[in-house]
Amino acid sequence: MHFITPMKKIFFILLISSQTVLAQFVDANLKASGLTCSMCNLATQRQLQQLTFIDSIVPDLDLNLFHIYFNQQQEVDIDLIKKSVEDAGFSVAELLVSYKKNETFIYNNPLLYIGKSVYVVKGFDPQKDKQVFKIIDEGFVTAKENKKFIKVRKEMLLPDNINSNNLPINSKIYHVLTQ
Repeated sequence: MHFITPMKKIFFILLISSQTVLAQFVDANLKASGLTCSMCNLATQRQLQQLTFIDSIVPDLDLNLFHIYFNQQQEVDIDLIKKSVEDAGFSVAELLVSYKKNETFIYNNPLLYIGKSVYVVKGFDPQKDKQVFKIIDEGFVTAKENKKFIKVRKEMLLPDNINSNNLPINSKIYHVLTQ
């Protein structure tokens, strides 16, 4: 007879849980504004590479674009991406993130819960495994686009049965459009 001791059971549970995929964002395309030379691009890339949830970055110098691949074992923090670009002295002109549905996704039309963040999604299709989201909050788009998106964000209201009291503690709310 083989018996599983409590210690072996705990070790097995920890082993399985350590393989859990946390991130539901696979990659992103980040367009930065204000970059005028390759040194600006390099400064931004170095700031972004300090984020532990980023696996790798492929820059496109011609388009001021960074293709970012995320570490699937860590939660992605959209605000830290924006802060890193700003810390390099520039701003985010556009952020498109690729969302991949996993077995733990929670969607309550129009809300998608990912980690500590709540995404108010316009055009989300819960049947699709992968979708691209454009973050349309201030600081994630150009000043000109922000003026256009103010009205869109106001129309993207939380459902009547949802208020800040029944959202996760310290959650950040983002407004996104599917592409």
